[in-house]
Order: sequence, then C-alpha cells, then structure tokens
Amino acid sequence: MIDKALSFITTYVNQELKASFGLSEDKVIAGSLINPDGSVTENMENKIIVTIINIENETFAGNTQSAYKQSGENNYAKQEPPLYINLYLLFAANYTSKNYLESLKMLSAAIAMIQANPTFERNNFPEMDPQIDRLTMEIHNIPINELSHIWSGIGAKYVPSMIYKLRMLAVQKAKIQSTVSGISGLDSSTTKKN
Repeated sequence: MIDKALSFITTYVNQELKASFGLSEDKVIAGSLINPDGSVTENMENKIIVTIINIENETFAGNTQSAYKQSGENNYAKQEPPLYINLYLLFAANYTSKNYLESLKMLSAAIAMIQANPTFERNNFPEMDPQIDRLTMEIHNIPINELSHIWSGIGAKYVPSMIYKLRMLAVQKAKIQSTVSGISGLDSSTTKKN
C-alpha cells in the first residue's frame, strides 16, 4: 500500500511538471539519495527525489476494536480494523551545483502543484489504487537543527527540500479471523409493549 501511494504522488507531480514545462522525461523519482552501503545512488542526478523519512501510526483515526461485518445472509466475519499510517516524505532537489537555479525552479513548481491540490480522492483521481480512498498532503515544518539530523541520518549533503506529511493511508489485510452466525428467532411482532 505504501508503494502505491508513493507511486501515485510521484506520477501526479511528474504529469503536472511535464504539462507545465513541456518535459518529456520524469523529473520526480521515488527513491533513496544514498544506498544502504553509503554510496551515492546512481541515475538520481538533476531530479527531485521523494524519500520516506518516517512512518507513523495515526492514533486518531477511529475505532481500534475488532469489527464484525456481514458476510452472508446471517453470518458475520470478524476482521481487525485497518491500521492508519502517515508517511513523512522528503522532496529533495538533487541537482548539480551548476543547475542550482533549475533545482529551485523544479522544487518550487512541485510545491505549487501540491499546494494547489493537497487532497487526492479516488472519485477525482480514478487512477488511484482502488484500495486507497483519500490522501492528504500537508507541509511539515521542522526546526533547522532537526533538519540537520535528518540529513545526517540519510548520510547525504543537504540540498533544497520540502517535507510533507502524507496523511492517513489505511493498511489492512483482508484476513477473516472467525465467522459467527447472527441472532435468529427474534420476532418484533411478538415483543410485548409496556
């Protein structure tokens, strides 16, 4: 599910950049700036790289109890409710120093496109994965010293960037834990009235 959400966001921004600037190639790539061994990732130069820097559980998202859903005429299936998560996305303009102004232009355009449409719902974006109902992007401001820690953790040198919180991605495996029969034999017409 995380991959589908990230793919949708990068595809959306790429389409908007291509339409705005008449580009033929993708300028936004989901990936990592640095490989796990510390080497620089290849073919990421002069692109906006979208990297997940944190995944958090959304605790405000609703019921945490198991739910029963009807799965037949008089049967109910017990299934754990979805887990709602938020993704923190780093949009980093990974351009060479000679293309610094171009990096700012592309990053600014990407920010403007998300600002113009921060909420994505499947009825407006039919290309979204059927398992995703809604995504919301909001800028996540952090103090500069924390930003320094993020870049140190990534193991890369700072480049112009913006951090977004991608809100409320529902993750659920359609695994039925048990099935129970509904209550039968109740007839409302025979219930006594006081």
